[in-house]
Amino acid sequence: MMPFAIMGWGLTVPLALVGLVLPMGVLLLSFMRRRPRSVLLGTARFFSEGGEAEASRRRWHLPGARFWAVVALLLGILASARPRPSAEEEAVFLLTVYVDRSPSMFLPMDPDAPEGERRVDRALAATAGWLETLDAGSQRVVIRWRALEPGGLDVTSDAGEGIPAALSRPPSLAMAPPQWGRWAAPGAVFVTDSAELAGALEGSAVGLFASGGAMIPGPVSAGPGGLLLWDGTDGPLVPQDTAEPPLLVQVGGGLPESIGSLVRLWAEERGFRWTEAEEGAGLRVRGPGDVADPGSRPTGGVSAGRDGWSASFEDIGPLPLGARGGWYPWLVGGGGECLVRARPGEVEVGFAVVRPAAATMEAFAVSWARLLDDHLVPPAEVISMEERRAAGASSSLEPALEGTLDPEVLSRRAARAARGRRAELLLAAGAAAAALLAFALRLRGSG
Repeated sequence: MMPFAIMGWGLTVPLALVGLVLPMGVLLLSFMRRRPRSVLLGTARFFSEGGEAEASRRRWHLPGARFWAVVALLLGILASARPRPSAEEEAVFLLTVYVDRSPSMFLPMDPDAPEGERRVDRALAATAGWLETLDAGSQRVVIRWRALEPGGLDVTSDAGEGIPAALSRPPSLAMAPPQWGRWAAPGAVFVTDSAELAGALEGSAVGLFASGGAMIPGPVSAGPGGLLLWDGTDGPLVPQDTAEPPLLVQVGGGLPESIGSLVRLWAEERGFRWTEAEEGAGLRVRGPGDVADPGSRPTGGVSAGRDGWSASFEDIGPLPLGARGGWYPWLVGGGGECLVRARPGEVEVGFAVVRPAAATMEAFAVSWARLLDDHLVPPAEVISMEERRAAGASSSLEPALEGTLDPEVLSRRAARAARGRRAELLLAAGAAAAALLAFALRLRGSG
């Protein structure tokens, strides 16, 4: 709120009011009694009480020229004080908080307390601590919370509403470390574990809340023989024998028989277990019968191929082509139908019948095996060696709120500034007009 605010208006340069001393001085001097000059006429019979009263009133009279000079001074001083409409709303800042969802974020802070505080908990707590320092009376912060995973959480709330609980839960699929450069902009806040970004972000408007963390030894790979453990050194990995192969593959009941047989053979050759149950599967392969909404079914069949093979497909329920949720089309028909789509841990088939060309059967099997290899996700306890390494010390960089004001607030402020400039111009024009009038009256002898 600006000082000297009256009826919704305030003065940007209140010190200009010191100039009011000048017009006030002119007024005081104008009302001072001036001693009339004595003229001795030798007789007093020409004077009466009425004449003396009239002379007294004339001595208190403010001449027109002087009056308009005072008005000019007043208006000019008010114009130099730069009047502006007072701000009627609080500052509203818009921030976007990007939360790292890679496996390292869900490792414990202390290697000796695997069930204790995790890196994600520490980083989110630091973010919440900064939000609590904001002045709720004058700084309203609207935050867009984004989980950096395909199809992940994306919600908007006020800073005082707390952090969404979903950000503390691990994603269903292992995520790669974020590429922070694509989101670096004023109003961005990064929540992660590694403080390596601190140097690059120093002096920028981007905020950073990094948990840091110690090295966490554990499983870094899985194969038919069991898990491979990293002990935190550069030595060889230590195998951990298990009673059963650690990798499980779901083979959906709605798959075409030829594709189902191929998936089961692929799993057996690699020493994986396969099942029709979904729980705990590192790869889920489903057919049109397993998909809730397969879409419309075009009549007739289509042909498609890739990787050196071709085949005809029938009884098609085309799958969505969009990349929402991390899906991408692996096989598309000639008419644009998505026949197969995939994402880490999942493969969906949109046809019930497939007939590969006899000359390309071998390429067909190799291509599908590569598809399954590329999308197999290891068990949740398997985290890469790079993710398990120490994340260093914790680090916090508060984001710069300047430049993140709500565009609507900026628009209203610009409109108020324009009104203030118009008022300033009118006052200056009034001062000039009053000064000209005072000068004209003075020339006519009215001052």
